[in-house]
Amino acid sequence: MSNRLFQGLIYQMKDTVNRVIGVLDENGVVISCSDLARIGELHGAVQDRMVYSAERFCAEGFTYRVLGGNGRSEYTVFVEGEDEVAETLCGVLSVTLSNMKGMYDEKYDKNSLIKNILLDNILPSDIYIKSKEFRFAPDVSRAVFLFRFNSKS
Repeated sequence: MSNRLFQGLIYQMKDTVNRVIGVLDENGVVISCSDLARIGELHGAVQDRMVYSAERFCAEGFTYRVLGGNGRSEYTVFVEGEDEVAETLCGVLSVTLSNMKGMYDEKYDKNSLIKNILLDNILPSDIYIKSKEFRFAPDVSRAVFLFRFNSKS
């Protein structure tokens, strides 16, 4: 699903940037790109560097930067060129796409929904709607534990 999410933003930025921009998955395959003919290409020479590099790096006429920078390289942004403009575009794309992916993951994450219910950080009407979206079974037997602490005064 992230492929479509990335492709929408990259396609919108295509005319503004005037360079080839895109996203690689963890295997070095182009999953979204401003040049649609490049989707599915393998950037194999860069694959080893993506795993170990947290910062940007340049190779084969492109500038690359790992999304998020949290140590786990799930996606990598690339921009055509090895100059300062490419570095800047790569940084901006990395921040934008990682924030967009984070919001998308949070919106469609069951664990986040459960956490929000337990912390009372969600409206009661939203609980029903979200539970239907996540296909929670409403007729399943559930157990609740209640603890009472008596004060000794």
